[in-house]
Amino acid sequence: MTTSTAPVPTTAAAAPRFPFGALLLLSFAVFVTVTAESLPAGLLPEMVEGLQTDPLGVGLLISVWALTVIVTSVPLARLTARFDRRLVAGGALAVFAVANAATALAPTYEAAVATRIAAGVAHGLFWAIVIVYATSLLAPSHLGRGLALVTAGGTVATLAGLPAGTLIAQLLSWRWAFGALAAVALVLAVIILIRLPRRVPEPALLRADRPRGADASLVPILLFAAASLVFALGQFATFTYVRPLLEVSAGVSEAQVPLLLFAYGAAGLAGVAVAGPLADHWPRASLVIILAGLVAAFGILTLAADTPLVYVALAGWGFAIGAFFPLQSSLLMRIATDRTRTLASAGTVVTFNVGIAVGPWLGDLAGGAAQPTAATALSGGAVLVSLLLVVAAVVRGFRRSDA
Repeated sequence: MTTSTAPVPTTAAAAPRFPFGALLLLSFAVFVTVTAESLPAGLLPEMVEGLQTDPLGVGLLISVWALTVIVTSVPLARLTARFDRRLVAGGALAVFAVANAATALAPTYEAAVATRIAAGVAHGLFWAIVIVYATSLLAPSHLGRGLALVTAGGTVATLAGLPAGTLIAQLLSWRWAFGALAAVALVLAVIILIRLPRRVPEPALLRADRPRGADASLVPILLFAAASLVFALGQFATFTYVRPLLEVSAGVSEAQVPLLLFAYGAAGLAGVAVAGPLADHWPRASLVIILAGLVAAFGILTLAADTPLVYVALAGWGFAIGAFFPLQSSLLMRIATDRTRTLASAGTVVTFNVGIAVGPWLGDLAGGAAQPTAATALSGGAVLVSLLLVVAAVVRGFRRSDA
């Protein structure tokens, strides 16, 4: 594989300097949205009592969010494709803030479900546009580092966001946790709308001037979307049962589990940090190597979970998860054209959420908590399929770019 990259066309001249402040702001927004997505999992007993429901009901507040993202992201992305991307990102975040404030005030479980649907709509649109908007702020040589910074917010959310929300719920109330997220999201939305630069897509070509046939980037985009689905399926088929994997298969003591999960998260942050420079210099080879390493990590967890190699595999797993998103996003934005960039971003959001929804179910069918190593075997196979799809997408996409 070569290390050259295709240029990333933007609708405005890319800033020669690295726009650290703007990207950090978007990363904070990603942190808030990802935290809110999984927050009910950390507030389970408090929300069960406050909304007079059961644990399954609280779990459904996460499921209905994912389903909403799957159904609405692509239509909303297409509907807003010609709008200023700053307004779309800031407006979606403002709606997200209002919806989470409504969740904090929800008098009944049914009202909470309705507010989670509204928040899921805003979340899906924000995620469909945030990578595209960040790309438009970056010079091509900064694309990898810039997208790594933006997506780092999601990694930090799993490390710090959910624990912080749980702490707020324990000290005050679960309603305060959602209220705090709503307040932060609203402040971020206002700053984005006031301070960040406008990015208006190129006007649509007249029908007579449009290129004939389908956009050549559509095939690699579809391959990347399929790779995201299978990757998410593999990740959540095992991660859902990570505790029994460590305690039953690896024989780790209960007291060690939080420390190992923290190490997993720290390795993920390291993966994000390394992925930026890799994406700017060796994007194709790096993504392939990362996925191959993840296949090997799942292989160790399947065949040698009760050996010291489990620590190496766990660290490699976390590192790969952190590196995957910025590497994949960078390649996707390089391959997509201005006509397809929003669709590419929205499509991967949708397919990844499908993987999130299906992965735990397939993991349970494979073995789940009773036989976690069967789930890791499934995950290894899924990531291998994802690797093959990525190779096909890269070959097809860069063959088009080099033509």
